[in-house]
Amino acid sequence: MEYSHPLWRTLRSLKGNQRALVVTEPLWSVPNNLFTPFISVYMAAIGLNGEQIGKTVSVGLAMQLVWGLLSGAITDKYGRQKMMFVFGLLSWTIPCMLWAIAQGYLYFMVAVVFNSMWQVTGNCFSCIIVEDGDTDSLVNIWTLINLTGLVAGFISPIVGLFIDRFTLVPTMRAIYIFSMVMMTIKFVLQYYMSYESSTGKRRIKECERTPILTLTFSGWSVFISEIRKPSLLLCLVLMALLNIFSTVQTTFWPLYVTKTYAVSNAMLSLFPLAASLTTLAVYMFVTPRIHIRSVRYPLFVGIGLHSAGIIVLLVGEPLRTNLLWIVFLSAICEAFAIAILGPLTESMMSIVVPGEERARINSFIFAFILLLSTPVGWIAGALFQVNRVLPMILNLCLIVISAILSLFVARVVHPKVVNHAQNTNIG
Repeated sequence: MEYSHPLWRTLRSLKGNQRALVVTEPLWSVPNNLFTPFISVYMAAIGLNGEQIGKTVSVGLAMQLVWGLLSGAITDKYGRQKMMFVFGLLSWTIPCMLWAIAQGYLYFMVAVVFNSMWQVTGNCFSCIIVEDGDTDSLVNIWTLINLTGLVAGFISPIVGLFIDRFTLVPTMRAIYIFSMVMMTIKFVLQYYMSYESSTGKRRIKECERTPILTLTFSGWSVFISEIRKPSLLLCLVLMALLNIFSTVQTTFWPLYVTKTYAVSNAMLSLFPLAASLTTLAVYMFVTPRIHIRSVRYPLFVGIGLHSAGIIVLLVGEPLRTNLLWIVFLSAICEAFAIAILGPLTESMMSIVVPGEERARINSFIFAFILLLSTPVGWIAGALFQVNRVLPMILNLCLIVISAILSLFVARVVHPKVVNHAQNTNIG
């Protein structure tokens, strides 16, 4: 009998740009997920304090705001395929080299300036994955994309062994060099396997004689018109809240557990393994049953698990018992939540953003999210300097607000998605 898991069927049916983007994604996602759990502890090992780490995050978000605004115009004027290649190299190859040779605060600042250019790559990716492709399989496609990073979780204990043998800093330098090579190969292969979408070709011709800044801000009126629609506005605010939460969690969760729960740098590598196993189970048995036409319960489950991941850490520390298992439980809750919310929110945004103006509206969406997110690195860093528990409390407040907002998102997005799906089927 032929195996008929929904993800496997989707993978086999992929064509064109969707296939090119999905099959090359592991070359980026695996190395990225190898170094992400250790970024903040690596910065601390180089000599940065909590406030400096927070400022670096805020500067990166501020620069992402600039590139987010420009990304739509750049994508439309010069093409999705070409800009995904050029800005992929600028935003990942160069920063990985700088992180590999970092000697202090300045290296990380310069690196995040280059890394912030990924907003252009991300806009190109978001456009080309939808245009000329099957929109009805978007949840499964985004699940496959997110699934590719799980390989890193399974080999992360090997990273822990290297950290134990060679210490954190030399190991991280080697990982960044490896990442630089793999990501460069990814963007080269992706360029030659993909093609410019029909919408992209049309936008290149339409924008040929229009300056970048004119294109950038001429889209403002379109964005204002679209954001008045409750479906886009509510999804946008929810995405902003979840992005702020993710920024704080990614940066300060490792610092919190290493200082509060005495988790060693080498032991830190085991949590991505637990997270990968959890995520794999969710992707195999849960997300294929999530349909974009019904977002209410998946949203509530994902947000509830985010809150549970923080609460067990806050409640567990004073108990002074089974501390390592508490950290594992927190990591598992986080992984479960991300595995549900990641594909779901990406699919929701792909649906509610209109096709013809997708690139320009995406740029303002990214900018709006980053505008709200930019101060959070500095704020969380300052809170961490006062008391390391405060960034976790900040995140708990954010997730409560997200839960309340989800009540309205589920009501407004549901009928819009149904109509879109029906129109897609009819066409």
